[in-house]
Amino acid sequence: MPKLIVMPHPGKTKLIPVEATNTKIGRANSNDVVVDSERVSRFHAILTIENGRVWIRDLKSSNGTFVNGQRVESRALSNGDTIHVGDCPLRFLAGEQTVTPAEALRLMSIPGGLTDLGKLH
Repeated sequence: MPKLIVMPHPGKTKLIPVEATNTKIGRANSNDVVVDSERVSRFHAILTIENGRVWIRDLKSSNGTFVNGQRVESRALSNGDTIHVGDCPLRFLAGEQTVTPAEALRLMSIPGGLTDLGKLH
């Protein structure tokens, strides 16, 4: 099952499974992934699962959605992609790997996309 590692505050991570066909990200409490930051729009971005792939789409946010440093309107995600919504970093994991809190924190510190996450449990 795909997952997001979210770093809402420096040094703290949350692992969120992407189970629903649509997973909303934003500052409003009605989102599936709530990010408490003034730089994140109330309804910032949405993850959709289509034909076995996970896509991210910006919802016309004020500060944009970035994947591996490039601003995107819509893009299919790959394992290990780094996402920024406003000033909040996220990391996308496509596989079934189990991630400990320490591994999640380490993964958040590695820049760019990851091609080999096979070393995780």
